Amino acid sequence: MMGEAWLGDVARAARALDARTPDDFARIAGLLGVGGGPVDTAGQPGAQQGRGQPARQAAAREEQSGPRPPEQNPPLFERRPTPAGAGTVTVLVPVEQQTRHPTRWTTDTLARPRGRDEARTRLPHLPLLAPRSTAALLTVLLARITRDGELDVERATEELARARPLTAIPRLPLPTLRYGVQILADTSAAMEPFARDVEDVIGHVRALAGVAGTQVLRFADVPLRGAGPGPRTTWQRPYRPPRPGVRVLILSDLGAGGSELNPWRATEQEWRTTIESVQQRGCEPVALVPLPERHWPDWAVRSRLPMVAWDRGTTVGKALGARR
Repeated sequence: MMGEAWLGDVARAARALDARTPDDFARIAGLLGVGGGPVDTAGQPGAQQGRGQPARQAAAREEQSGPRPPEQNPPLFERRPTPAGAGTVTVLVPVEQQTRHPTRWTTDTLARPRGRDEARTRLPHLPLLAPRSTAALLTVLLARITRDGELDVERATEELARARPLTAIPRLPLPTLRYGVQILADTSAAMEPFARDVEDVIGHVRALAGVAGTQVLRFADVPLRGAGPGPRTTWQRPYRPPRPGVRVLILSDLGAGGSELNPWRATEQEWRTTIESVQQRGCEPVALVPLPERHWPDWAVRSRLPMVAWDRGTTVGKALGARR
């Protein structure tokens, strides 16, 4: 800006003079010294007497010459050149608003990926336990030993040789799953990577003990906070152990996995209370832990809870050793 005039002075002068065309705006701006085209003020004796008088004379000449024809499709803003060396800024003169031209992108859109609409094929599942030994390993973990096998010939012969009466027929020990199995499946965030393995083990147990003899209860972090067969609305709080004699299979990391900053992470006391309630009920718990033995919690190692590593390297011999 040059001098003491501003764009506000141009706007007030244009309103007072009822300026309508870009030329009117340019003349007013030039007279005020804030830009616009050159204005011939020669022959106007009162040109320097006031700012509004030359503008009024220019407006009077426009009225005498008649109305100007409207411009065809004027631009949104029109730039008016300033005199050379004037040192003023270019004034943008607003005109009628026009419709903007649609934007044209310079780059074509990417092609649609192939197979987007096709059904995604599910990747094959590689279970943690070896498929060939899964049934035998679960049988060793879950079966109860009863004296319901064949006749124990050696024991019967020894009793008869000592002239002792056989008050009961001696039989060989036989593992059985007829007492049923209760599965406690952990659905916490730490067990999400093993969700398919959990369902795989549940399917194998149902095939061994039967659907009627298998009860599946799901919980989050620890069963003591609630467990049930379906969504959280079906969970019982607190967890109730099954009838005496039922084997309880725990599928969980026992609070040793996941983030240490998890506010819902199970505590040692909660797991101890859960295991003690199962044992006091007359049931035998056993846990499949999807972590290496070096990451097992210390309290679980010192407790009487049999634990087996949920891994391909686990054999039937290791499972039998954990039961003893």
